[in-house]
Amino acid sequence: MAVNIETAINNMYTLMNKGVTYSMYGSRTGSDGTADCSGAIYDSLRKGGATNAGWVLNTDSMHDWLVTNGFTMIAFNASWTMQRGDIIIFGYKGSSGGAAGHVVMATDGTNVIHCNYSANGVSVNNENTLPYSMGWYVYRPSSSGSSNTDTQTTVPEQPKLNKNGIAIDNVSYEQAKSIVPWIQENYSWTLERNQIRAELQPNKVYTLIVECNNFYKYEHSVQRLDSQLKGYFPTYTLDNRVIIDMKKPTCRIEARNLTKTQIDKILIPFRKYNCDVTLYDQTYGEPNSYGTWDVRVIGEGFNDVDAPIVLKQIQEYGNKLKIPTSHIKGFKY
Repeated sequence: MAVNIETAINNMYTLMNKGVTYSMYGSRTGSDGTADCSGAIYDSLRKGGATNAGWVLNTDSMHDWLVTNGFTMIAFNASWTMQRGDIIIFGYKGSSGGAAGHVVMATDGTNVIHCNYSANGVSVNNENTLPYSMGWYVYRPSSSGSSNTDTQTTVPEQPKLNKNGIAIDNVSYEQAKSIVPWIQENYSWTLERNQIRAELQPNKVYTLIVECNNFYKYEHSVQRLDSQLKGYFPTYTLDNRVIIDMKKPTCRIEARNLTKTQIDKILIPFRKYNCDVTLYDQTYGEPNSYGTWDVRVIGEGFNDVDAPIVLKQIQEYGNKLKIPTSHIKGFKY
C-alpha cells in the first residue's frame, strides 16, 4: 500500500499548528502535546497509510520500515534533487538512535518540516540548516512515480563504510559522564591523528597543525596551544604561530619552525591536553528517548587493526562502571 504523502505532510502541519513541544520522553507523536523528530514523522506516515511497526520508531529503526512501506533510498551521503515527500534521515545507520540522529520530511525542493529541539516543536526550515555533518540517507516514496523524471536522482552505489566507531547504549548519566572523558583522553592518539598532527616541511623543520571546524574549537585550541608552547619551549616566539583560513569552515592553527625533538615532546601531550575540545562533538553522550544515555565515538574513528583491541579495552573499562558488555559494540560508518 502506497503512503499518502499529502496526508502525512498535512499531519506535520497539524502538529505545528497545535503547538506541540519537543520532548523525547512523552508520547513522541504529539498525542500528549509533545513529540520528537522520529515520533512525529512515524505518526504522520502512519496516518498516511504506513504499516504499524508495533512501537514508535526512532531514526535508527526507521530505515527498513520505510523500505517496507514503499520508499526507496535514492541517496547516501550524496547530492540529490530534493522533492516533496522525501524523507531524510541524519546519523549513520546502526548508531543514530536517541539524540544521535534526526529525521525530516521535504515539503518542496528547498524546505523541510520537522520536530526539533531548536524550535521546541515542529517548524519549517530551509534544508541548508540541516545537520549534514552527521551523514544522511534520502528515502523517496514510490508514489512520486516516474512522471517527474526531470527531478529523479540515479540511486548511487553506497560507498564503503571504512571507519570504525563505538556505540555505548542505555547507560546512566553518571556512567556516560565517566566513560566519555576516559575515552577522549585514552584514545586521543588515534581519534585526533589528523586534527592535531605534525608535518615535515621542505626545509627540514616541522609544523604542528591543529584543524578546527568551528569557532569554539578554534578559540580554545589556540589559547591552549599558546600556553603549551610557552610552557614547553620558553624561547619559542609566537610569531611562528599563525592562523590559516580563519573565515573558512575549517580553520588551521599552525605552530611553525619546530624541530623533531620539539615535535616529539609536544604532539602527544597536546592531543591529550586538548582532547575535550577537539573531540567534544565526536566522542560524546546524549540522552535518548528511554530516559537513559547513549555514548558515541565517531569522527576519525579507529582503523581495522585497532578497532577490536579498542572495543575490548572499552568494554573492560565499562564493566568497572557496571555497564554490561552487550551495551558496548562497534559499528561501521
